[in-house]
Amino acid sequence: MSSRNDPTLAKGRVAGAIAGVLVLFAPASVRAEDVEEPIVLHYAAGDLCPSEEDFIALVRAQTPRWTRVPEGVPSRRTMRVVLSTRANGADGKLVVATPKGGVSERAIEGPTCMAVSRALALMVAVAIDPRAGEAGPTTEAPAEPEALEATPPSAEERSNVAAPERAPARPALFRKNGVPPSDAPARAWPRVSLELRAEATSAVVRGALFGGALTAKVELPPDAGPALLRAWQPSLGLGIRQSLPKERSLRGGSAEFTWTAAHLHLCPFRVTLRQRVALAPCAEANAGQLDVAARGFGAARSVSTFWLDVGASVWTTVMLSRHVYVGSTLLVTAPATRRPFALASGAIVSDPPVVGVLGGIGLGITM
Repeated sequence: MSSRNDPTLAKGRVAGAIAGVLVLFAPASVRAEDVEEPIVLHYAAGDLCPSEEDFIALVRAQTPRWTRVPEGVPSRRTMRVVLSTRANGADGKLVVATPKGGVSERAIEGPTCMAVSRALALMVAVAIDPRAGEAGPTTEAPAEPEALEATPPSAEERSNVAAPERAPARPALFRKNGVPPSDAPARAWPRVSLELRAEATSAVVRGALFGGALTAKVELPPDAGPALLRAWQPSLGLGIRQSLPKERSLRGGSAEFTWTAAHLHLCPFRVTLRQRVALAPCAEANAGQLDVAARGFGAARSVSTFWLDVGASVWTTVMLSRHVYVGSTLLVTAPATRRPFALASGAIVSDPPVVGVLGGIGLGITM
């Protein structure tokens, strides 16, 4: 079981990354508190990640001691932030370049793009100001009432009193992309995929029966639900299979077979390889009907019979992009309704096998 999404390990990785930032990214000299460092900041992220405006607000909430300048303006450092999502989490990268050509890089991963963006914002703030995120100095306790002078201050004294600095308002984070603020729980929606495949099966009639299938799959998001479900990542699929007509020639006529079935598969866990390939062993069943139409025989007629088979399958997905993947399935199944089709003479037209195999491959989209 992978520990990629373990919260304890994730916090440790964030702390280690921030410590590395202090070593790699911090400037050689400590700047005065009233000096703002000019920074060139580049930001790139996907649609499900915070917007550029929201990310900058996150950094400024940690430290105000910097000024963003455009490319080409003399600056001490250039920072590049890149966020990306994957099937079971998100990745982030911070690259800092100095005018002298020095380049430092730090990568981080987490369960969601929101969590990774917060960690990267803190890393940027610490790289600018090593004291970022620390609590400010505590104010002195007010004097007791009896120690205060009863005489009101003069107009000159009132004019010399500086107005108290207003604390910066907390930014409304992630409002552009519809993601709630950091103190509100994020709503995680199940991931739905649609997959269209070409298939062939030997479990219905003698020989191969070709056709197509459309499947809708529902998977729990990697950052929602109990810890066991997050680790196992179960999924549920429902779809329909339709065969092409298969004709079998016999002496004196022919018989045509057509198979239509709804299929259901339940996958208790999923194994992800190299963040792009996923394998899911499943229990699967097909239920529908098998139609047979006889032609050329005396008193030829069409017959429909109920069909049911149960077996075990392996579903594979290979991500081509963020939303498009190649999907395949391999099913070993046993027909539960093995009703043979025979002519009036007693000749067997078709007899389903005891165990058959179904395989298919196609394209899918994830929404």
